[in-house]
Amino acid sequence: MVAVPRHATDCFTPVRGVPHAAAVAAVAAGGNALAAPIRMPFRGEPVLQPLSLRALAGCGGLREAASVPGEVARLRSEAFEVALPLVWERHTRPLEARKGHRRCMTGVRQLEPDCADGFTDDLESVVTALLAYSRPISSLEGWITSRMANAIKDGHRVRRAREMGAQQRVRVPTRLAMRLGNDPWLVALADRVLQWVGVRHTAGAGLWPLDTWAEDRAAIAGRAEGGPGGETVADDLAAVLTAMKECDAAWYEKYVERPLGRKWAPVATANWLGEDGATAGEAAYLDLAPGHERDDARLAEAASACLELIRGGLADGGAPRQVVADALTASFVTEDSVSDEFADADPGDVVMAVLADAAALDRLVGEVLDIAGVAAPSGLTS
Repeated sequence: MVAVPRHATDCFTPVRGVPHAAAVAAVAAGGNALAAPIRMPFRGEPVLQPLSLRALAGCGGLREAASVPGEVARLRSEAFEVALPLVWERHTRPLEARKGHRRCMTGVRQLEPDCADGFTDDLESVVTALLAYSRPISSLEGWITSRMANAIKDGHRVRRAREMGAQQRVRVPTRLAMRLGNDPWLVALADRVLQWVGVRHTAGAGLWPLDTWAEDRAAIAGRAEGGPGGETVADDLAAVLTAMKECDAAWYEKYVERPLGRKWAPVATANWLGEDGATAGEAAYLDLAPGHERDDARLAEAASACLELIRGGLADGGAPRQVVADALTASFVTEDSVSDEFADADPGDVVMAVLADAAALDRLVGEVLDIAGVAAPSGLTS
């Protein structure tokens, strides 16, 4: 006998006039405690359908239903539909306004990539918290609004530990604070370091947000005397990292170096400048292959085209030596060739040296004819 859970009579919606009692009886006879299987019914047989997110929330069955592999995807989809506008209006939009991101606060589709990642993470945290709740919820929207801040905070801590390997709750160890002389700014900087290593992104092209920390330093310890604030903070950061490592090398490797190694690589977004110093408007890009590999690939393409010219010239009855010389000149020496595409070395210089050496040219003609599959004549001179 399967025990019928509390609020079970609220967990089922009658279909085709089937009363709640019949639904509960069907479940108690051995069916799923939350929803009976869907199948074509016989005439007069009660039909039970999967419960909606709201129905399950009302009877406190969300957590149990979300543990069923076949149900969790459907419930997550419904939860995202309900939570998305609430998270946007109550959390993300005010957050973007405080950050001064005017474009991002106009709509979800206008979010910048980093802001969109944050919104997705926060929404995921709220949905996860909702589906893990096991007590009845009378107002779904009210519950999400009241629990949103704590859910986002908990989700952030879980991601720090799961994805980055950083501390969930950042605390500066007492031994480290003592090693830093209990200096308010250095202890605060150590706290910021431990917070920052748990963030996936870097500070633009740099690893640490030194400019932001320079403003924090000015608020806590006053403006640095002489030199930009970023340079002073860099010195302070070096001192803090050294103290961390000397205080506990294993702790430093686990909660600082390991999370830093998991940060996402920065992507260049700056615009390149034209020769006149004006912005050309095209975003800078990262090279996917070293320059020498690109040069080798381009030379291979030019050599293949040159070989096709030689085969065509030989097929037309041209003298091998003259055909090879003309093809090399057209492919590597003339203005329409690849000679101007290489900054480090000009392949045209090498070709001209070969053409000026009769013995070297004869050897090259013999090798080219062998590659082209053409029998070399007894004399190579034209």
